[in-house]
Amino acid sequence: MPIKYFIYARKSTESEDRQMASIDDQISEMKKQADELGLEVVDVIQESKSAKEPGRPMFNEMLLRIHKGEARGIVCWKLNRLARNPVDGGQISWLLQQNIIRHIQTHGRDYKPTDNVLMMQVEFGMANQFIKDLSVDVKRGMRTKAERGWYPAPQLPIGYKHNRELHRNNTTEILIDEKRFVLVKKLWKLMLSGNYSVAAITREAKNLGLRNHRGRPYTKQAFFGMFQNEFYHGYFYWRNENGERLKYLGKHKKMIRKQDFLRVQSILKEGSHTCPERGILKFTYSGLIECGECGRGVTAERVYQGICPNCKHKFSIKHRSVCPVCSTDLHQCSTYSKIDRTYYQCTKYRSKCSQKTIQPDELERQLLEILNETSIDKEFYHWLVSCIKEYQEEAAKDENRELSQLRKRKSELDNRLASLVQMRADNEISSEELVRVRQSTIVDLEQIKRQIRQSQDANIDWVKLTLEALKLASNAVVAFKKANEGDKKAIIRNLLSNLTLKDKKLYYTTNQTISIARECTPVYTSLKATIEPQKSVATYSELGLSDPLRKVLCTQLNAFRTLPSEFVQDAAALKVDLSDSKPQNFEQSDI
Repeated sequence: MPIKYFIYARKSTESEDRQMASIDDQISEMKKQADELGLEVVDVIQESKSAKEPGRPMFNEMLLRIHKGEARGIVCWKLNRLARNPVDGGQISWLLQQNIIRHIQTHGRDYKPTDNVLMMQVEFGMANQFIKDLSVDVKRGMRTKAERGWYPAPQLPIGYKHNRELHRNNTTEILIDEKRFVLVKKLWKLMLSGNYSVAAITREAKNLGLRNHRGRPYTKQAFFGMFQNEFYHGYFYWRNENGERLKYLGKHKKMIRKQDFLRVQSILKEGSHTCPERGILKFTYSGLIECGECGRGVTAERVYQGICPNCKHKFSIKHRSVCPVCSTDLHQCSTYSKIDRTYYQCTKYRSKCSQKTIQPDELERQLLEILNETSIDKEFYHWLVSCIKEYQEEAAKDENRELSQLRKRKSELDNRLASLVQMRADNEISSEELVRVRQSTIVDLEQIKRQIRQSQDANIDWVKLTLEALKLASNAVVAFKKANEGDKKAIIRNLLSNLTLKDKKLYYTTNQTISIARECTPVYTSLKATIEPQKSVATYSELGLSDPLRKVLCTQLNAFRTLPSEFVQDAAALKVDLSDSKPQNFEQSDI
């Protein structure tokens, strides 16, 4: 029974097959050879894909059809057309040995199941080694190009292109793209003005006619990458032979100065909305509040609109001045009405949320009410300060005593290790005992060292941090009114948590520092009710050990000491003046 054949032709667009004949030429030559040898061809299979990795769809389909018996032979230009990797090469070799493939015909040579498989494996191995060597050579060449100062990436940033005629008396390897370079430089100038967001730049680029190689407008993400790319001010990054990412000074023409690039990075870092005539906008409470209905973040939006004096059409004037209805330029009008308002709302990101918007004034009014509710009474604050300071003195004595014991134990273990060697030298202990005791001592020593480190790391100035937070709580309303936008956000973060907005009403949780302070209130109330006139209120140290109030107070003061520092440390960084004229020692006359 005659063998039926598939003609398989492949050519990759990658560099390893650049010198290989085209697919049409391969098919033409294989058909001629099949006619000369009288081979029955049932189908021609072709694909344009590299064979350096497994997974070619047409190749896998051909093997599947061979398993089904549609053909038992393959005609191809060379054996490396079938495989350049060990996986595909192994499949071909195995099918040939199992007589599933009965004949492979190439240009000038054929392969059969009865042949010595060694030669086929050698040819497949040479094809695979060629790919590996080529990869090493290409990477070496690209590193050399980077060291010469030319960015070796196959696709350059927008506005630049590779020199395709480098061999023609020209040593410049990267040229400017005349069609895009001027437009991109204009976009950089717009970004430097501070009046444009990346979204506005994307719209402006579309209006200017800036398109990619497929004729489509660039996306916003593409412009984010462009404004963060140091290539535009003369530098680029490439990995060396060890995989380390190095910075190179490029020889290409720079588009902007370094200071301009850094200026744009600061604009991008702000992450703020922008509009003409106003510069960069910062929304005070953005990022602090969550929606009580869907759990999404609450963000701010500014409505900045103009009303055309000609047709009365209302439109956004953030990035335009020409009326879209009657083409009246508002900049040419002497007067026109403006609408400028800001409101907060749920982002409604991928969710259906029914929550309405809220004005900043109403939001701030509710925040002031909450701060007034959570603030600490000044008299209670001064009494609590004196208790904390006295408790800290006693706690410090206990900590120093414990630390002293740990260090004494460490010294004993160090001496034991030093004496073990001498004991072994005097034959007082065997080598097995030396190893056993030494390992046990090292384990104990490491544990002691770890305890000492933990004790020292925990020895932060918790009193100072706690007092700063409590002082902020006692002056919260006044401090909030005097604070700038950034400090207002810090005050809210220090005193409140889990802020949610639902039906235009704010809900909150008091932070741990204030919660612990409020738990001390019953002790203070009890003391205040029992003292005699004209006498000082009993402080922490004056309470008897048997008094249950002292146990309650001691528990809360210890909670201050063990509170994680991140809950209170921001208060110390505030620039708001929190000073007051109250004395640190609370007296009965202050009541």
